[in-house]
Amino acid sequence: MRHLIIITGSSGAGRTTALNALEDSGFEIIDNIPISMIESLVMNVSQSRNLALGVDIRTRDFSAKILQGMVDRCQSIKGIKVALFFLECEKHKLLSRFNETRRRHPLSGVKSLSQALSEEIELLKPIRDIAEVVIDTTDFSPNELREELLRHTTIHASNRFPILIQSFSYKGGLPRNLDMVFDCRFLKNPHWQERLRDLNGNSDLVREYVVKLPEFTEFLRNSSSLLEFLIPLFRKEGKVHFALGVGCTGGKHRSVVVANELKGVLKGGENIVFVKHRDLNIG
Repeated sequence: MRHLIIITGSSGAGRTTALNALEDSGFEIIDNIPISMIESLVMNVSQSRNLALGVDIRTRDFSAKILQGMVDRCQSIKGIKVALFFLECEKHKLLSRFNETRRRHPLSGVKSLSQALSEEIELLKPIRDIAEVVIDTTDFSPNELREELLRHTTIHASNRFPILIQSFSYKGGLPRNLDMVFDCRFLKNPHWQERLRDLNGNSDLVREYVVKLPEFTEFLRNSSSLLEFLIPLFRKEGKVHFALGVGCTGGKHRSVVVANELKGVLKGGENIVFVKHRDLNIG
C-alpha cells in the first residue's frame, strides 16, 4: 500500500517544514504541483514510493471543489491510501511570522497583510472542513511541528484508531487540537510531599501515591467508561482520531499518572494510543 499525503493550509502555517519532515521520513515530495496533474502523477510514480504533495492558494487551478474531486479520484486508485492534512495558525501569529521573514503573502498587493490573511482564511474554510487531519501550528516550534506531523504519519499508515492523551499544566494553558479535557486538580497534589516534589508521574513512587488516593480508582473507572462509550460513537460519525487532554496544576505529577493509566486502559484492539507529557520538563 502506497501513501499519498496532501499538505495544504494557510500561508505561513508551516507547509514547507511539514514537507521537509516527510521527505526526511522517506516520502517523495513535490510542492505546488497543479492539482489537475496530481492524479496522473500518482498513477505513474514508482510503485514503491510514498508521495507528499504541497498545495496552497498559489497552486494553479486551486479551489476547494477541485481539490476535493482530486482527492476522491485518487482514493479510488487501487493500492493508494490518501490523506489531506490542513495546517492552520492564528492570525496574529501569521502576521508575526510574515513580518519576521519579510515574505510577501500570495494575496497581498494593494491589500494589507492583515486583509490578505483574512481573505485567505475565509477562502480555505471549505478545505479545512474536508481535511482528515487539522493541525494548529500557532504554538509549535519547527521541531514540534515535525514531531506532530510524523505522529500523524504513523497514524495514517495504521488501520487502527489513533488516540492521543496529552498531560499538561493549567499554568501553560490548554493544549491545542484537543477533543476533550479531564481536570485532575481535585486529586491531592504530590508536590506537597517533600520526597515526591522533585520526581514526576513517570516514577513508581509518584504513581503509587496517586493511584492509592481514595478518589483515584473511581475517577479512573468512570473516565475510562466514558471514553469507551464515546470513542466508538465518534468513529461511527466519521472522526478519524481523538485527542484527550489531562491537566493538573504543574503538569508533572497527577496528570502524568492519569494519562499513563488511561493509555493502559484504552490501548489494544482497534486503538493505537500515544501519550505526550507537554510540561514534564518545564520549570
